[in-house]
Amino acid sequence: MTRQRSDEQRKRQIRAAATRCFVARGYASTRLLDIAREAGLSKGGVYFHYRAKEQLFHDILDAHLETLHERWGFSPVTDKPAGETLERLVVAHLETIEAEPDETRLFNLLVTMAVQEPVFREKLGELFAIMRNLYAGVIERGMEAGEFVRGDVDAAATMVMSTINGFCALTASNPEGKLPIRPELIAGQLVAQVKNARQAVAATA
Repeated sequence: MTRQRSDEQRKRQIRAAATRCFVARGYASTRLLDIAREAGLSKGGVYFHYRAKEQLFHDILDAHLETLHERWGFSPVTDKPAGETLERLVVAHLETIEAEPDETRLFNLLVTMAVQEPVFREKLGELFAIMRNLYAGVIERGMEAGEFVRGDVDAAATMVMSTINGFCALTASNPEGKLPIRPELIAGQLVAQVKNARQAVAATA
């Protein structure tokens, strides 16, 4: 194993431990010593890679952005109707929220921090942009195919994201990070809402 690979594995170990600490204790209350204990390392072992928790937190967010790009930065297949594609994407998104509770808690933590810190608002905006682009592409295809009435694509994509993020916030009330409603039901209602919203916009235009 090369030194570079070994260092990267150790940094992933530290990031995973730090994420658990941040979502359990909050950012302000977490110390490098807490992270070291969670990772099973000495404080010096953490300090060797990260001199401050601010640097570590930003590295976690950057790694999270990379994960989101790999997971959602694609163009969905076009052999299915846009409504069906949108519904499947929403279900997959919601299932991921439940399957990755620490990731979801990290997102909720970032939302609260973005209110006060411009640098975190920028990171949050990058997260939103990845998902908005994905949903906007499907909605635009639906409009072009006549499945959705033409309207403001970005507004429709933002509505989808806002609904999903609202349910993401609701997982905070469940110890296991579970959604209060089945993903399939949420997705079905959301797609219907998108179609109705598009029709309402067309009727008033």
